[in-house]
Amino acid sequence: MGKLSSTVIMLVSALLATGALSARSFAADLAEAAQAAAKEAAEKAAMGMFPLKPYAGAKGFASYAPDGDLYTPGTGRTKFFEYNIGWNAAAFGGVTAGDFVKLQLDTGYISNSISNLSGVDGGSGSIAAAYVMGGVILSAPLSPLTKKVIPFAGISIGAAFPVIGTINGTIDGQDFTIKGNQSTVGALLARGGVTIAINSKLGATLEYGFFQTADFSLSTTDSLSSSGNASTDMTAHLFGVGFEYHF
Repeated sequence: MGKLSSTVIMLVSALLATGALSARSFAADLAEAAQAAAKEAAEKAAMGMFPLKPYAGAKGFASYAPDGDLYTPGTGRTKFFEYNIGWNAAAFGGVTAGDFVKLQLDTGYISNSISNLSGVDGGSGSIAAAYVMGGVILSAPLSPLTKKVIPFAGISIGAAFPVIGTINGTIDGQDFTIKGNQSTVGALLARGGVTIAINSKLGATLEYGFFQTADFSLSTTDSLSSSGNASTDMTAHLFGVGFEYHF
């Protein structure tokens, strides 16, 4: 009986000791979480209701440009440009304003070479543009617990700077050329995608973008436009990957 009592007492003591250790460990975890929350709250309080935290990154895209129009005073707007798959490279930077809003500045270069000119023999050339844009991006994690997968969507507006490689062809047996005639034009970039958090600072992005410029003027030879003037715009669907780093 004495041995049984001793065994029971030892088991109870061991259980109590284990429970005490677990309680201390749980209390330590709670204290650590509370300290982290207090630190984050203090940082937000020090920085205001919407703390601004900088970030930057870079992206690379494949650019699909649908058939483009050409406007001439004599014939109006007609389908004219057919493009190869092109490319787009971009760098960006900005600040997060709170948990769900980003204010972002983008700069990049987009280019699509011409595969064919409708109704023209031997058409060749390229249409490209550099751009600078500012905009707003909204983002939120799929799970507030993990914050690993973060969908986003946004829109930016700004300026594009057309870079028109000389476009050549032959129509009705007469050679013609098209050249750029405008240095700056308005542009828009709408985007959506997902950021996958690699760690607390670095993320990888998968993104779709829609790029559109306003019409910009071109100069042509008489065989294409009797006035020597024409215009077109630039439209592209962008599919790419990138990374962003939060400081």
